[in-house]
Amino acid sequence: MKRILLPLALMAGLLGGCSVFGSDPMEEAREALAEQDYFAARDHALAALQDEAGNIDALSLLAQIQLTMGQGGEALLTLDRLDEAGASSDEITRIRAEALLQTGDFARAFSILGNDLSAEAWRLRALAAAMAGNDEEAAQHFLAGREAEGDKRKLFTAAASFHLARDDADAARYAVGQAQQLAPDTVETYFVSARLAELDGRPDLASRAYLAILERTPNDRPALLGAIRELDKLGRIDVFAPLIARGREAYPTDLEFIYLDASLMAYEGNWAGARDLLQQRESDIADYDDARGLYGQALLELGQFEQARAQIAPLNRGDPNNAAYARVFTRILLELGEFAQARRVIAPILRGPDAAEIDQELAERAANG
Repeated sequence: MKRILLPLALMAGLLGGCSVFGSDPMEEAREALAEQDYFAARDHALAALQDEAGNIDALSLLAQIQLTMGQGGEALLTLDRLDEAGASSDEITRIRAEALLQTGDFARAFSILGNDLSAEAWRLRALAAAMAGNDEEAAQHFLAGREAEGDKRKLFTAAASFHLARDDADAARYAVGQAQQLAPDTVETYFVSARLAELDGRPDLASRAYLAILERTPNDRPALLGAIRELDKLGRIDVFAPLIARGREAYPTDLEFIYLDASLMAYEGNWAGARDLLQQRESDIADYDDARGLYGQALLELGQFEQARAQIAPLNRGDPNNAAYARVFTRILLELGEFAQARRVIAPILRGPDAAEIDQELAERAANG
């Protein structure tokens, strides 16, 4: 007997392979944008434009998506297509202003906003003023935006970022609070929340916010670095060590993650591993003081004293009051038998509870030399 009804699992497979019900790329693009999946949002918007190249809604949405991805130049090209399609509105003008800001043309961005008194327009004016170096005017525009009509989510995250970039936690606090109320689950709100927590000396809250970002975008570089930094303050090596590994995989040539990986090796006593990793990028870390200092210390720990001196001596000359560099350089000089030079190097930091111990060791080395 011939079967008419297929098994349910097989039927589901067949339906999944074709567009029985169809799909709306514009709806999918908006949903992806709302979920901050910008690559998917862009792909869906482009799919909509394949069907209708002059679709004004699709072009407008694509320009917005390009802005969120920091592609101001691409957004301007999309806006030119909107002009050709005869589209114009205050919203399109604001999109163009932000695209101009992303390309550095803050003067034109400011001018095209005209008499637009929306909250978004005030945000853009504030950003333009900040780019021009006029912080006082930028702060005034952010304040004006509080009383304006329209969506204020971007206004408050931008205001928070503006004040936090200037380490002004008190000025940022209100804006962060408003962002947390209006858009509690966005990446931008998590970022300003993390930064405020950092300024407040709350690594527990800061790390939690950075980890929330990583749940959304697992390889977000600033969030990875922020989470590692704050978790380190909490001593949570069990949590941040895998994040270092993730960063190394996602950004294999990034010196920051190379340095963090080497630091973890050093912490675990694997000085050879730390040395070998940094040695591979010796020319690249020449201007990266932390990595160069760690490289010098690894060489010291492995008995390569002259090579260690070559790395640490320039750092100590550049910053003789840096206690970490001075201590490592002093140890190198002691191993090389240069006791008088060691005393001169350590002299600027001979204070605090360990000063007597250091001075005693110098005296003993010199006496036995």
